[in-house]
Amino acid sequence: MRQVIKTVEASLSETGDAKLSVVRLKVSAVSHLLTHDHAALQAAFQSAARGTKAEGARLEVIPVPADAWCPQCQRDVSITPAHEVCSACGEPVVAGSTESEVVLHELVVQG
Repeated sequence: MRQVIKTVEASLSETGDAKLSVVRLKVSAVSHLLTHDHAALQAAFQSAARGTKAEGARLEVIPVPADAWCPQCQRDVSITPAHEVCSACGEPVVAGSTESEVVLHELVVQG
């Protein structure tokens, strides 16, 4: 979460005194962050944000599909957090590693 806060602060460097209310992250289906419940992620975010421009903001996580490879079908597939097997054959897949697992999607600020 500290890297998220660093990215948020860098993005807010030109907003002056605007109050940050929401931080939205797009999180890949293969990210370990999706294995944690929302309350735990919110607590970790609040702890990391203490004393920064992100303090008091709410964290929103948007799960996004990830690319993977099905060894059984020998093809690329897309997986979601709820469906982490090949959609064609149902076999386990190998997650791709070319995408960022966490991307700062949007910051919502109040005037």
